[in-house]
Amino acid sequence: MPIRLAPLSQFYVTVALSLVLAAIMLGLVMDQRWLGLQLVPGPGPEGVWIERTDPGGPAARADIPAASRLLAITGRDGTTIRLEPGDLIDEPDALETYDAMAAFFARQNRIAAIANGVGGLDLDVATPGGTLTFSIQPQRQRPIASLAPGFWIQIGVGLAGFWVGAWIWTLRRDEWAPRFLAVAGLGLMLSAFPAAVYSTRELAVPGDLFAWLSAANHVGALTFGVGMIGLFLVYPRKLVADYWLLLPVLVFGTWQVVDILRLAAGPGLGIHLGVVLAMASIMVLVAIQFRASRGHPRDRAALTWLGLAVVIGAGAFVATVIMPSLLGIAVLIEQGVAFLFFLLIYVGVALGVARFRLFQLDEWAFRILFYLVGVLLLVALDALLILTVVDERAPAFGLSLLIVALAWLPLRDVLAQRVLRRTELQREDLFRQVMDVALTPPGEDQQARWRDFLAGIFNPLRIEPAESLREPALGHDGMALEVPAVGALSGMRLSYADAGRKLFSPRDLALAGELGAMLANALESREAYEKGVAEERSRIARDIHDNIGVQLLGALHSTDHGRKDMMIRETLTDLRDIVNNASRPDLSFEEMLADLRAQIAEHLFAAGIEMHWTSDSQETAVLPLPTAHTLRSIVREAVQNALKHANARRIGVAIHLQDDELSIAISDDGRGFGPDKVVLGNGLENMRARVTSLGGKFAIEPDENGTRLRASLRVSREKA
Repeated sequence: MPIRLAPLSQFYVTVALSLVLAAIMLGLVMDQRWLGLQLVPGPGPEGVWIERTDPGGPAARADIPAASRLLAITGRDGTTIRLEPGDLIDEPDALETYDAMAAFFARQNRIAAIANGVGGLDLDVATPGGTLTFSIQPQRQRPIASLAPGFWIQIGVGLAGFWVGAWIWTLRRDEWAPRFLAVAGLGLMLSAFPAAVYSTRELAVPGDLFAWLSAANHVGALTFGVGMIGLFLVYPRKLVADYWLLLPVLVFGTWQVVDILRLAAGPGLGIHLGVVLAMASIMVLVAIQFRASRGHPRDRAALTWLGLAVVIGAGAFVATVIMPSLLGIAVLIEQGVAFLFFLLIYVGVALGVARFRLFQLDEWAFRILFYLVGVLLLVALDALLILTVVDERAPAFGLSLLIVALAWLPLRDVLAQRVLRRTELQREDLFRQVMDVALTPPGEDQQARWRDFLAGIFNPLRIEPAESLREPALGHDGMALEVPAVGALSGMRLSYADAGRKLFSPRDLALAGELGAMLANALESREAYEKGVAEERSRIARDIHDNIGVQLLGALHSTDHGRKDMMIRETLTDLRDIVNNASRPDLSFEEMLADLRAQIAEHLFAAGIEMHWTSDSQETAVLPLPTAHTLRSIVREAVQNALKHANARRIGVAIHLQDDELSIAISDDGRGFGPDKVVLGNGLENMRARVTSLGGKFAIEPDENGTRLRASLRVSREKA
């Protein structure tokens, strides 16, 4: 099974490989004998023009004058080569035939052999005073400071193109568009790196090396074209089936073989025409994509941005460098500088990600780049300090070490912590954070808090909603972690663990399951708590409605001040019992009935209504508190309803406790109601809820001359 790296790790690997390749190019360009001359093609068919000499270089030490013409170079073995302006051309593929290219490489090889010879060489220089011969010893290695800006431009553009392509690809490895963008970036790097070596040479590069570098440049150019053609075949709208995506590879791959085997009439057809056709294909595909994206504003906006960047960037390079070579005219701009046009493409891609979410990426994708930039800055600063502290003067060396120890190293640690920090999992805080999520009111706030909690634990680059799963699962070989829904919280997909630095592991999977179970238990506990609170509130509301209301109504209608005071005191006592849910173990069933009968009789007497009360029990007992409250509430509420609504003259109350079954019947001779017109108000609904909560039965029905209410409860009574 192939090893699958995390996005950031894979990005680091690709960046490291590209830096190694760039270092090789730097080594090749520096591993050349250095004369210390800045040479340009001069007017006339003979010699090359010495534009200037580098101070401190071999030519300057030999007092070779600037603004003069270098005519010939002679080795210690007597071999002399008369120089020509064509010796300094940037691209040998500008020559008309392959034979001319081969002759050019052979000539470069002879010039490099003279420069590399033992004992130095002689330079014939035409000055205003005549032709002079200067004997110099070339420097073994070319100084890095002598490298032309074109070298760094081409290396920088190659790195930028490859890095941006690799950046998109590491985040979207399974999609065609990022793959082709990465291929194009690779092609740009393969084209720019070799050109950086030979196009900025001082005078000559060994012929075999030159030929290999030129061939690599050609391969890179066509690879870039294949990548861009493939990109616009699939992005933003897929135009062809997958198997057609091989067609550009076959066509331009064959074209490259023809060029390598020199089967074409010349470099113009072998390489330049292929590049021009690739560019034309890209422009045609951009136009087709523009038509295909009608009705898709987002796709068209992305295409406009990306297509414009590619057409302007690659098109400008083709127009200023490739087309003139194909037509046999002078290039319009130096090749090293012209590579800057390609930078427009990849800067456009990066800006397009930020502005139009190209390739379905968002701001989170830039965190990968920020980490890379931070790492590179740390490495570069380390290298810079190493270079600056190496000094032969002991005091300066000691001072540099002191600065590094006191200033840079602490700052470096701070920067490293900010750039490379890892999220430390504080398990002792997990329960508190889970409870914070569980106690957040349901809705968007709770969903956002759960999302933030997961982000803090796993530090993913991206979090998005996902289909609900039964259990956590790893996706895309560890690239994603699927977190199932918990309660009302929707499922989520976490992508690119630890900001893309690693893959999700079985340990992360287990942790996600643990967090989900913990949150589920917390949500269930909260739900049970809220249900208990709601039930308690409902109980208090029912007791106040059924008991306190009736007692206060009786006190209001009582004409006996002593009785009124007593009822108010009892009401206060009942109110404390209701709030505290306290029991009265000293009150027997008979005593409770006597007290209840006195209250009801007082109400009915004040209202002028006759009461018929019957009750019995086989033995003295104490009812459980819930049953006692229910009994009081039913009798009080039923009598109160009869007083309010029945217009009755007589009310009957029958209460019996026998064989652990309590039955209650309350009837009146009021106006009654039709069987199909029973509407349960708050009082009747409270009575039904009380009875059914204790497992009893409740019914209200029309009687012969009024209304009858029946309730029965099974009780576990205590003997008094």
